[in-house]
Amino acid sequence: MKKYLWFFVLSLLSTPVLAENVPITTVPANWKLENYVGDHVVVWFSGSECTNGGLKFGADATQDDKNRFWSLMLAAKVANKKMEVYYENSEAPSYCEITGFSLMPE
Repeated sequence: MKKYLWFFVLSLLSTPVLAENVPITTVPANWKLENYVGDHVVVWFSGSECTNGGLKFGADATQDDKNRFWSLMLAAKVANKKMEVYYENSEAPSYCEITGFSLMPE
């Protein structure tokens, strides 16, 4: 029995930390949206756990994904409405990748 307990404890200690898909739900009034050369869309001051609240799109994001995000964020800013952004935090604080976004219903 002790052998199995020891194996269980060792397996827990050797399990890597799993990343989370973390939501941010807010009116993006103070977020800064930037587009860098090479079409890298980045959000700053989002409140994420990454440096300066940075959120970025991953390499698999399409141009349409980035365009929809840009449009949705600007609409939420102008209308003073909440949006929700999900990001993956496994490399925080150096990198937080956007995995989903939406406008919150009223």
